[in-house]
Amino acid sequence: MTDKHEPPAEAPGIKDADGTADGAANGDAPGTQVHVTRKGVSRRVPRRYTSPAMAERRQRIIDCAHRLMGEAGEQGLTIARLCREAEVAPRTIYRLFTDKDGVIFATVADRMREVRDHIARQNRTYTLDTVFDELDWMVSEMERDTEYARVAIGFNFSLNPRRAEIRELRSVAYNRFRNWLDLQIAAGNTRGDLDLERLAQRHVVGEFLVYRRWAIGVTQSDECRLELRCSFLQSAAVVLTGAAQEDALRQLGEYHARLGMSEIGARPSANRAERDAGEEFEGRA
Repeated sequence: MTDKHEPPAEAPGIKDADGTADGAANGDAPGTQVHVTRKGVSRRVPRRYTSPAMAERRQRIIDCAHRLMGEAGEQGLTIARLCREAEVAPRTIYRLFTDKDGVIFATVADRMREVRDHIARQNRTYTLDTVFDELDWMVSEMERDTEYARVAIGFNFSLNPRRAEIRELRSVAYNRFRNWLDLQIAAGNTRGDLDLERLAQRHVVGEFLVYRRWAIGVTQSDECRLELRCSFLQSAAVVLTGAAQEDALRQLGEYHARLGMSEIGARPSANRAERDAGEEFEGRA
């Protein structure tokens, strides 16, 4: 059995663990949509199945995929191994998820819904302290399930993302900034001449760049926590006015100091010729 995106031919009579022939009584909803995979190939969007049997199989596959990716990252997940360990026929996976990417996206989306629901149940007021506590907790969760977190972060940067799953992946970061922003708007601390929703969406992109640095080993967890705070304060300073803006900038300066100032700091660079020639890739005084 190979781990290709196309469903493989199967011998007749392959059944799932419950003895049901694959696809039988599946509650299949009509209609077919198409998405583009990471390799740029068009694939159908999986239909929704409503029967209890298919829902149970779907959850079994997702739980198994999460475990396998947690053990060895994306490379640890193959369709063949997933079929063996989740005790399902290959065609069940292809019907429910279309391909391996679909399994990973679904697993990531389900996990982010769990995280979002966990945070929402706390019903906290989004002061900066709340924001920083939540960011610290996110990094702790990434540490707890490192290989899986790297897979999830990597999918945010897919060249051909599946929009619904990417929205789920980014939802926690977006809700955090939006909840804080709404509090600041109500307090009269924000600018009225900017598209604050556009800036909230742009902030999420910046936050995931910080996660990406952690995922590829550029930063360790403690530095990642500080960079996440800097990223949030930098976005905050753009939307705030008056004393609230000055406080955000003051805290940003403090976190820059904790991260360690660059050699040039706030001085103008004197190496434009070297940078233009590609000989250097950072400013030098």
